This record gives sequence, structure tokens and C-alpha cells, in this order.
Amino acid sequence: MRTVAFLVLFSLSSGLWAQALETDRPSQAQGSSVVPAGSFQWECGFSSMWTPGFGGDTRTFEMPNSLFRVGLSERVELRVEHQISRIDQRAWGDIDVLAQGVRDVELGAKLMLFQREGKKTQLAYLGHVVVPSGDEGFRGDWGMVNSLCVSHGVGADWSLGYNLGVDLLRGSSIGTYALAVGRRIDDRLGLYIEPYGRYDLARENHWASLDAGLTFQTSDTWQWDLSYGTGLNHSMNYTAVGFSWRVQPKR
Repeated sequence: MRTVAFLVLFSLSSGLWAQALETDRPSQAQGSSVVPAGSFQWECGFSSMWTPGFGGDTRTFEMPNSLFRVGLSERVELRVEHQISRIDQRAWGDIDVLAQGVRDVELGAKLMLFQREGKKTQLAYLGHVVVPSGDEGFRGDWGMVNSLCVSHGVGADWSLGYNLGVDLLRGSSIGTYALAVGRRIDDRLGLYIEPYGRYDLARENHWASLDAGLTFQTSDTWQWDLSYGTGLNHSMNYTAVGFSWRVQPKR
């Protein structure tokens, strides 16, 4: 069933970075571009993730997760990430709610470090501070999410983006990586496929995953997306649907 889902996604294709509206969703890799100066962008998604566990399967719902982006200049944007979640445990036909509420807010920025003429290659730094502001069951400690974001244009229809990062959360250092390949079908429709993962530097645990998704841009300021992911060396799968909307500055 997982293989069929990926084949369906791959057959429908489009370029994630080649379209006029550049977004950080739905891929795990964050884009290297910043939103235009004076613009506001809202990227919103709804997802369901399944993982097996001792005593029953666990289902995590994001209802929704939102990323707000504001362009300060051609090279700097401010960001706020906010999520509302519910975690259920399902066993023997019963559903127990383990946690429900708001997760810790993340405040951050993306800085454009390098951009080659013609925008074929871009390099950016993304940093978020995790603020312990969530509801009971979701509140953690202060933390930091760091990532270097790189993208390349490869011909007229293909693009390549990758991230390398370190998350400093709850006394742990987690290395992160993602490699997204995008294919453009036309000016509206696109596809990406992406291996990604996390590596616990202290415990030497590695979680490798793969996802793929579609983007459909209905205007220069509105885009829909659909994605599916699965674990490669661990049991997990998720589905997500979302949209991105940009408010342009008046000229």
C-alpha cells in the first residue's frame, strides 16, 4: 500500500521551488528563499501520523500546524511556528486521549547568506527558539532549532534542496537532514520526493524516513499541497494536506 501511494504521487509531479509562490511546506526540508520584503505568508497544514507502541497504536493529529512568515528585507524574514495537537492511543477498539492542546511556540528567523546570480543556487540559515509555552503534556524546556538550507535549480523543470541541522532540545542534540528533489509539470502543478531523518548524537539512534508530495498553485498568492511519508528503518506513516497564502505589499 505504501509503494502504491508513492507511485501515484510520483506520477503526478511538479517543481516545489520553481513556482512563483515559494513555500517551506509540505516537504521536511525548509526552503532557502525568504519571503519578499513587506510580505506576510501563512503556511497551514493538517496531518495525521501513526506509530505503533507498547499497549496500542498511537495516532498524532496536528489540527492545524501553522507557520507565519514576515519579510523584513530581501535577505531576512521573521517566523512564528504554532501547533495544536492531539495524541490518541488505540487498542482493542478503545481510544484514549493521551494529550491535547497547544505545543510550544517557536520564534525565529531565516537569513539569506548567499545567492548566485539568476537564483540557481541559494544558501540560508534558519534558526528557531523553542519557548516553553505549551499546554500540559506538550510543554518542554527552552531549546534551539538550527539548519542550513541549500537549493539548486537544475535545468528548466528540476530543482534540488537539502538541509543539514542540529536541534538542541531537552538536553539532547539531534542531527537532522533532508534531501528534496522537485519536478515541475507546468506553471501550477508540481511534485517532490525526499529522504529525511534524525540522528540522536548521544544515544546514536537513527530514524530514516521518506516522503513525497504534490503542490498545486491556484494563483501567485495561493497554493494547495498534499503529502505522504513513511519510516524506512522504523514503523511510522503520515498523511498531510495544507495550503499557503501570501499577502503582497501594495505598490
